[in-house]
Amino acid sequence: MMKDTKYLFGIFALTVILGSYAKPQRAEAVNVYDRPVGNEWSRGMRDQEEHKTYQLSAGAHINVSNISGPVSVEATDGSVAEVHIYRTARNPDDLAYRKVSVEQTSSGLTIQQKNDGTEHSSIDLLNRVVLKVPRQVSVSGKSISGDFNVAGISGAVDLNGISGSVEAKQLNGALTVSGVSGNVRVAVARINDTGLRVSGVSRNVYLGLASNLNAELSVGNTTAGVSNKIDGLALASVGPSNYSARLGSGGPRIEVSNVTGFIVLQRI
Repeated sequence: MMKDTKYLFGIFALTVILGSYAKPQRAEAVNVYDRPVGNEWSRGMRDQEEHKTYQLSAGAHINVSNISGPVSVEATDGSVAEVHIYRTARNPDDLAYRKVSVEQTSSGLTIQQKNDGTEHSSIDLLNRVVLKVPRQVSVSGKSISGDFNVAGISGAVDLNGISGSVEAKQLNGALTVSGVSGNVRVAVARINDTGLRVSGVSRNVYLGLASNLNAELSVGNTTAGVSNKIDGLALASVGPSNYSARLGSGGPRIEVSNVTGFIVLQRI
């Protein structure tokens, strides 16, 4: 009898213990902006947005500089320019720094990120600028810490000091691209007498050329060489790492030089 009593008591104790583990626990609310990461507390990403519109006349100039993030410029019909600025920081206090200013001048718009000299080195902040502007404008971009995409502009486009990649397409005016850390992708459907120049690219250049394009192509100082994917295009060697070709009946010059990666010629 003593053995049976001990046996029954053991079963009862085990049941109580297991029941305590199976009992549902009350979930505690967790602020997603104050979630522990390792031994530190990390605050979630904070966002700011700014949206403005401006009236611009044909021939206006858009100047974008010193942006710590990507920039995109898209042409639209009409005379209204839309400026959209998106700012993201892990620490909301960082949003007080590196603000992007927009100034309308007699010649167009000046968009730049300013540093008042008080910011500290640990700031982790991304600015993204999205522009929708009238087609009949010119655009310049300088010292951009991110990608730069531009499409549909009929005026001149001048890009310099881009730490990301560059994509330019559906342009009707002159294009100058220099000092790019990433890839450069250019689609050339039409070209004016000023021509097109790409230089100082750390990665590859993808040059898309329309089948009815009339131009003179010059390639110089390419480290990795040229990949010609255009059927019927005769690429002549004019020296070490230097090539030339005539597109159609010839015309304005397309110059690509000082490229560390490949130069890829292809149709669009």
